[in-house]
Amino acid sequence: MIEINGLNKYFSESGVLSLDNVSMTVPDNSIVGLIGINGAGKSTLLRIIAGIYKQDTGTVSVDGERIYENNRAKSKIAYISDDQFYQPGMTMKRLASIHASLREGFSWEKFRNLADRFGLDVNKRLSGFSKGMRRQSDIVIALSYGAKYLLCDETFDGLDPITRELTKKIFMEEMTDNNATILMSSHNLREMEDICDRILLIDNGRLVLSADIDDMRGLVNKYQLVLENSNQNISFDSLNVSALNNSGKMITFIADGNSEEIEASVRKLAAEKGNEVIYIEAVPLSLEEIFMYKLRKSDVSDREVI
Repeated sequence: MIEINGLNKYFSESGVLSLDNVSMTVPDNSIVGLIGINGAGKSTLLRIIAGIYKQDTGTVSVDGERIYENNRAKSKIAYISDDQFYQPGMTMKRLASIHASLREGFSWEKFRNLADRFGLDVNKRLSGFSKGMRRQSDIVIALSYGAKYLLCDETFDGLDPITRELTKKIFMEEMTDNNATILMSSHNLREMEDICDRILLIDNGRLVLSADIDDMRGLVNKYQLVLENSNQNISFDSLNVSALNNSGKMITFIADGNSEEIEASVRKLAAEKGNEVIYIEAVPLSLEEIFMYKLRKSDVSDREVI
């Protein structure tokens, strides 16, 4: 299990606060999505978990061990950066050889099998690969470590739809067959929705949401409402709703909480005004809609973060 408590990271050279009092856990044998707008602090968090950056305060541990400058703990982690550097003339096979020399558990059999599944020529220079092919090669090499934890920054960046589906399938196999834990960031929220067990939302360096996807879907809904007297205004302040819209006879709003309780409260508010609910329905939100809703509700102050 990855455990983080009270994590803070400040880049003194630029005067930028990147992570602010982040606490979270990543349970074993799961696929967890890390989401947030550009500059939210996702890459910084992944690099700290990988042991590349050192936090200023707080703790980061993997299976109970501190990660920074701990080679035994680091050996459990494979990290894929969103900005890889390759030496001129480097082939995929040569790059794998370098990684294999640094990783005792590197599996050449797994490397060849995964490269074949992606249709990659391991003897070809990486400079001749497309952006998506370089991303695939990074995934192949990282998974060949046999690491317990895979950290992947901007997972699906540059991948075409067919390759994205293959990548998701391989990640699922890694979790089910090898008990791996995958923490990945992506701007493609729809791709995350059908593979992740849990979502972590970072905004301005703070963790503002940590929830199982199924639970999150059940607790945030868009409501469609029609009242008998559509000209009569009803206050929804007590329900703490968001994105209220009154278009003709149909009123729509978004709210957190149990849908049955919210519907009962709306009927009560209407009755107190001598009105009646003709129609009300809770419509589940997509992950992208929930993401936007939670960002609007975030009370994080306006600070410069990366």
